[in-house]
Amino acid sequence: MPIPFIAHLINLSPVFYEKYVFTNIQKYISLIILFYLLKKCFSGANNKTDRRFNGSVFLITGGTSGIGAEVAKELAKRGAHIILLVRSCSDSWTIDYINDLRARTNNHMIFAETCNLSSLYSIRQFATKWIDNIPPRRLDMVICCAGVMLPPFKPKLVTEDGVELHWGINYLAHFHLLNLIFPALRSQPPGRDVRVVLTICSTYMLGDLDLMDLEFHRRGYPSSRPWKCFGASKIALMNFAREFQNRISNYKRPDEFPNNVRCYVVDPGFVRSHMTLRFLSFGSLWGLLLYIIMWPLWYIVLKSCKQGAQSLLYCIMSSECGTGQGGKLIVKCSLRDISTKKYINSDISSSLWKITETYIMDVEKKEAIKRNILKKKCK
Repeated sequence: MPIPFIAHLINLSPVFYEKYVFTNIQKYISLIILFYLLKKCFSGANNKTDRRFNGSVFLITGGTSGIGAEVAKELAKRGAHIILLVRSCSDSWTIDYINDLRARTNNHMIFAETCNLSSLYSIRQFATKWIDNIPPRRLDMVICCAGVMLPPFKPKLVTEDGVELHWGINYLAHFHLLNLIFPALRSQPPGRDVRVVLTICSTYMLGDLDLMDLEFHRRGYPSSRPWKCFGASKIALMNFAREFQNRISNYKRPDEFPNNVRCYVVDPGFVRSHMTLRFLSFGSLWGLLLYIIMWPLWYIVLKSCKQGAQSLLYCIMSSECGTGQGGKLIVKCSLRDISTKKYINSDISSSLWKITETYIMDVEKKEAIKRNILKKKCK
């Protein structure tokens, strides 16, 4: 019966409570505190700045999933005019996503434009349409969140142009896009705060950049260590940011006002995004099962997409990033210099820029010939 059982508990010796009950409670409390502190440590810094963006125009790549989706949502809440660059505007999922985002944020200034990052020709089509306007279209920020990271032990994949996937999407596509719309960026009014935001990952330190073998043709694709390709593409992106900022700073405006475009690189940390899930699960069902079993660990050591977006939001909203010289790295909502002796310096940045321009020209010529041959066959 309940009452005799309660009486039995009350009459138990204090030694019993001290030895078993209180000891276990202390253990559980200690574990809870430990988990909380670990989670707090791995969660990173929070963006403490805020800003309204009514009328401001944003171009966002990768804005339909992961960190990019969180950034797009936060900007939409603040009244921004958002243009998501997607593979296809007619895709039903994209249409539903935009309608849902409009409803959730009460912002109807959210649109999509076709700009397939897997095709240099598609990027050129979008950029040409964007800059072919007088007066120049308003453009406040370009946020590049799109990226790929293949799981280990998977075969090499290429873009529609036949370029190694990491190199093509993470670096080449964004280089091409920003290089083409540079006239639109530099022609913005002098009083407008214009920023370019690029995203990387701390795994760039594991990358292996070789200017003579950018796509791992000679060295062979490291399927067991794909982070070498991924890291190399992010190292290249950081070099691009340095050189892009130098070219912005050296550009002389016709009105002789100082340049107002600043380029930043943001490291959001390790995030539980779809890309990370696919990587940690090795792109397999058994790997997914293992990921689920280890979920408590991933929950502690990996940030949520919302937490990962904090450094990007800091870069976008902070007044500190709207003054002074750009070309900086942002980690945990703080500014740092982009520099490593081995891979990131002015010499490598300049050489890589020239190599990339030549490479893109060759790829575009080759693809143009293919399109012309295909057109003739269709006739």
